[in-house]
Amino acid sequence: MAQRDIVLGWIEQLGRLIARLLGRGSAGDLATARDQVDEAVVSLLGPLAQILPQLEADSAAELLGDPGRIFAYAQLLDLDAAIREAAGEPEAAREGRERAVALAKAAVAQAAGERSPWTEWIAARTGAGAPAPTDAADQ
Repeated sequence: MAQRDIVLGWIEQLGRLIARLLGRGSAGDLATARDQVDEAVVSLLGPLAQILPQLEADSAAELLGDPGRIFAYAQLLDLDAAIREAAGEPEAAREGRERAVALAKAAVAQAAGERSPWTEWIAARTGAGAPAPTDAADQ
């Protein structure tokens, strides 16, 4: 099994944990969920975890270079957006989701092969049947 598949599986497990914590909805559970996502971001990105949030999505994707890491980061940002929504931060949640989708589109654009699960993930978050190609105007 490729390391990319392991990381994506780990993020799926984290997503299920976050869903359970959000279902309980207490402030402590939301803080725990946010801590879990923050730790996962640091584990995935290493020292880039401090830099990437400051960059535009396309620049962050270019710096990461690996479509699998880019998509994994997008998934983590989407989980963080769900936590922010549950915490009553709708604007931060919206911005997080937009960034997650922009990064996922960049991952698809960089991927060498078919990534239909990734495009389905994007479509589920944008309400689109098929996501449009990423370009600077989308950002």
